Order: sequence, then C-alpha cells, then structure tokens
Amino acid sequence: MNLSVIAITPGLLAISLTTASAQTPCSLASLKGQYVFTGRGFIEAVQPGVQRIHYGVFVFDGTGKFEGKQSSSRGGKIGREKIEGAYTLDSDCTGTMTFGGIMDPSRNVRWDLFLSEDHKRGHMIRMDEGNMAVRSFENSGSATIKLMGWTALQRHRRARMRSLR
Repeated sequence: MNLSVIAITPGLLAISLTTASAQTPCSLASLKGQYVFTGRGFIEAVQPGVQRIHYGVFVFDGTGKFEGKQSSSRGGKIGREKIEGAYTLDSDCTGTMTFGGIMDPSRNVRWDLFLSEDHKRGHMIRMDEGNMAVRSFENSGSATIKLMGWTALQRHRRARMRSLR
C-alpha cells in the first residue's frame, strides 16, 4: 500500500491510500459465458433514417467464437434473429467481432470491441462504412446477481408489510 500526501494545511493533513493493481491482460478466454446486450443505430446506406434497437444475448466460448440471439425493432418492424460469429481480443482488452448480417447473412458485419478491466462489461461500435451503431454488453452472471438482490428486497418488503398488519 502506498501512502501519498495530497495537501497539508494548518491543522489538516490529507492522506490518500492507494493500492497498486495491475490490469489483468485479456485473451480470448476473457470472454467466456453468457452476456446480455443492448444496442441501437442506423444503417444509412440501406434504410436512411430508420432507427434500429436490439436486445439479446451473446454466448462466448472462450476460444474466439460466439453465438446468440436478439430481438430487434427496425423502424417498428419486429424481428428475432440468431447470430453467430468470431471475435478477437488483444491483451489490452480491445478487439473485433464479426458476424453475418441480418439483412444479408452472406455479408459479415464488423465491430470494434472494448472489454472492461474486470472482463464483465464491454462496448462495441460498428465499423462498416455508412453504418452508425453501438452495443453494450454485460456478463449475465452479474445481471442475475442484481436481479436476485431485487427479488430478495421484494420478499423482505412483503414480509415486513405482513408483519405490520
């Protein structure tokens, strides 16, 4: 643990406690398991001005491949699609994802990928010319923990209300 003096004023000594923590390098294995995602964007070259919204799940295998599914709204047209593709991940937790296009599965769409230091969350931006799209994803294990916490809170509140009657 490092002690750093930040400021000294009459009668006041401020000390900052910091710990040195090195970022765990990323590898393909850093992305393994199920991640829920949300995304939005426009594909101006195909449908100018039509907003797209996506919610779904990626399942990464830890070796550079993934699959998943999404529910989408494209200007109010609803769709449910399966997706599969490949990903790369460099030691600095940046990488790429590619998967077949929904409107043209023979054409891959390309994304740049940014994974958080703890490997639980990430962000993507589409890198195909004429497209504007972003997605964010989170390990669904942490989403499950949050949901379980909410459920426990609801049970506690119901029990408290019963005891007050």
